Amino acid sequence: MRWFFKPQLILLSMACTLATPAWADLGFPDYLKLPPQIIANPDQALQAENVAEAEFVVDAAGTSKLFKGKRFARWMTYKPAAGEPALGYYNGSELRIYNAMQAVLSKAGWQTLRADDNKARWTMRYQAGGKQAWAEVKMDAPQAQVWVELIESADAGAAFTIPRPARQPEKFSAKDDIPYLPPWPGSKRTGEGHGNEPLDVAEPGKSQEAQLVGQAVEIRNYQGPTTLSKLQFIGEYREALIKAGWTVIFPASAAAVRDYGMLVAHYTQDGRDIWARINYEFTASLSISTTDVGKTDLASAFAKDCHVPLYGVFFDFNKATTLKPESDSVLSKVAALLKTDASIKAEIEGHTDNVGGDDYNLKLSDARAASVRNWLVQHGIDAARLTSKGYGKSRPVADNNTDTGRARNRRVELAKLSCKR
Repeated sequence: MRWFFKPQLILLSMACTLATPAWADLGFPDYLKLPPQIIANPDQALQAENVAEAEFVVDAAGTSKLFKGKRFARWMTYKPAAGEPALGYYNGSELRIYNAMQAVLSKAGWQTLRADDNKARWTMRYQAGGKQAWAEVKMDAPQAQVWVELIESADAGAAFTIPRPARQPEKFSAKDDIPYLPPWPGSKRTGEGHGNEPLDVAEPGKSQEAQLVGQAVEIRNYQGPTTLSKLQFIGEYREALIKAGWTVIFPASAAAVRDYGMLVAHYTQDGRDIWARINYEFTASLSISTTDVGKTDLASAFAKDCHVPLYGVFFDFNKATTLKPESDSVLSKVAALLKTDASIKAEIEGHTDNVGGDDYNLKLSDARAASVRNWLVQHGIDAARLTSKGYGKSRPVADNNTDTGRARNRRVELAKLSCKR
């Protein structure tokens, strides 16, 4: 059988092919198409996050609205079409880019909600085929740069979960993930570490000095998926910790999650005493640090050295009488130790770093030591067995030239009166 083609049909087919825009794959969802003049900028990669937020102006009155969902964003370049004037200042470049994009976007179902008078920035909405999305476009027309940021409403996926800490301390090596603080799904381990030092659990932006707890720290570092945002990681890890019985110290509320790339939590159930600090840094670089205070043998350290620092006793900044509730777990262990051996007579020592004058530091350390003594007396320890004294900055245990060193020097210690130092 022979097939015969009419020349005019072939020419028509070729014309249709040539008239079809050569869409570049810019990484956005299929329902956001851009004219062929919009091309990828090799120096600007697509930002794609499964859960994120963006705030757009949604009407001519300037009303802003916060949207949450899947986020896509990218800086791109506008390349004028053949015969189109070059872009520049005060020559209507913004309007030309706006018209070129609107010609495509409006046909795809996008509705413009508002636009600047010079069309350098505008917001749009898409609602079709079960999809709902918002996008903002802004440009630096003379530099031929176009920014598009899109938020697509999305149903929440499966909730991130973590196991509760066991009743007895878990055994694991540096090669293992921390059993009760697992990595985010799809993360790759990039490092691990163990340090015989306290963990800093100070709240960023509020505490003006480090707050140390524990005696040894386990650290695991991971590279998270590229689609993992700070909002999703901190928000969902926070909820998972709460469901597993942890007390989240901060962010104190779900609404505050967007302000932090870090969270601190404390677990005190079933006789355990564990602190955790979780960090998210740019490009989903993740860090999980923990100290198991309950594993510290307070009695052995006290018997061996006659004194032991009580990291985890927290005061409000520059205050002596306001013990924070988080201090209770450490002080309860001190009370238990003193109750097991009624012959122990101890001094509660207060120490500071070298910031401030001698008199100020001496009074501050003395008052803090007295506050701890009062707590112990109120919790069943005979007052006759305890004294308290402040030593100011006279007994440093670390370098006062570093933040960490100063934090270690700011401490309360339990010291046995029968031992010489």
